[in-house]
Amino acid sequence: MRLPRHEVSPYRLYLVLESGMSFLTGITYATIMVYWVTSGRLNPLQLVLLGTVLELTYFVLQLPTGIFADLVSRRLCVLVGLFIVGLSMIMQSLSPAFPNLLAAQLVLGLGAALNSGAEEAWIADELAGPAEDAAVEADPSEPDGPGSDDLDPLTPVYLRATQLGLVGTLTGSLLSGFIALAGLNKPLLVGGVLICLLAIGVAFVMPERNFRPAGRAEGAPRRPGVGGIVRMAAALLTEQTRSARRAIVAVPGLVLLFGMIAFVGLWSESFDRLWGAFLLRDIRFPKVAGLHPAMWFSLIACAVALLALGSTEVARRRTARLGPDSVAGALLVLIIAIGAAAVVMAMAHAFAVAVAAYLAVEVLRPVINPLVTGWMVRRIEPSVRATALSAQEMFDSAGQIVGGPVIGLIGMLASIRVALLAGAAAMPPAAAFVAAASRSQRAEPVRPAARPAA
Repeated sequence: MRLPRHEVSPYRLYLVLESGMSFLTGITYATIMVYWVTSGRLNPLQLVLLGTVLELTYFVLQLPTGIFADLVSRRLCVLVGLFIVGLSMIMQSLSPAFPNLLAAQLVLGLGAALNSGAEEAWIADELAGPAEDAAVEADPSEPDGPGSDDLDPLTPVYLRATQLGLVGTLTGSLLSGFIALAGLNKPLLVGGVLICLLAIGVAFVMPERNFRPAGRAEGAPRRPGVGGIVRMAAALLTEQTRSARRAIVAVPGLVLLFGMIAFVGLWSESFDRLWGAFLLRDIRFPKVAGLHPAMWFSLIACAVALLALGSTEVARRRTARLGPDSVAGALLVLIIAIGAAAVVMAMAHAFAVAVAAYLAVEVLRPVINPLVTGWMVRRIEPSVRATALSAQEMFDSAGQIVGGPVIGLIGMLASIRVALLAGAAAMPPAAAFVAAASRSQRAEPVRPAARPAA
């Protein structure tokens, strides 16, 4: 039996989804490291393997789930992905045993792959209608002012969603510490259940009016059969492979930029999985007002969200003034600064120094992606741009998959401090790749976007 649906404005629903998921993931993730380290007693290798399994699952499933979203339904991908993410959180809350946490990462990777790109593609489709365009323009909260007419029509939507998402992350992170006082697994349980309920509720109101399956011939059925999906998937994969080759050949320095992304991914996996254990086991938290470690992690997450909001705004304004030749230089300075802060944290013995270095890393990290994306968008013709941006994520995941277990093994055999230093050793090669990409870019002029593909 078909469930009754009362469709709402896609624009408003998108903002609710973004802010709601940020709030709920803030609840689950702010104190998850305390749960893994304290309740699960995971060693450095196990902590890193959780991330490796997650990234590997996401890496393998990203292409098939993306094809499913393009050929069958983006709405269905979003709904199923949300529900699966919620289930993975509930799974982790049931037991801190390593096998259970590892299985939950497989489930989480599937949910993340289903959601990746599907939600953005869905809102782009739904806002294509004139009625929704008018609704967005009528929203007084959207940015306006000089130069706003030059923005892509969806840019204000994404910016607004990002702002609301940061508010949700702040609120959820703060709430996570209080919920964790009732049990370290409780934030995961509460967040997971609420994410599942969000997916069920959204199913009753989420429209999909403007979806057109990719590669569908004129007059073909809107929902192709299995055979049609397989044929169109093969055609899409072939075209994506050709597009990637054209982008690499046409854009000087693109392969070098991908090398930088892979090394940064290698570093980030070790840093993300081990910094919390480093604070808990090596540095230890000061006894201030009897704060539980979960509350410390909650407060640190709030500080990161606030600082990231400021740094991304500064980066947005600064990037608008940077010329094409300046982006690579800014990236080089950024990577050197992040590497230095990561080393300071790994060498620190005082709580204040370690936390200050960690916050410095988290302030600078969000700036990398906008700069890389801006570098690529300026140089890649629109026909292959989406493929190149997808390759960016794949190189990041590849770096995490390859480097994570090695760094985790170092942490288990030596110490977490040594493992963090070993991870930071990936940043000098990343800086070298950026420098080489910058030289390659200056040596050959950017080719016009209208150049015909080879």
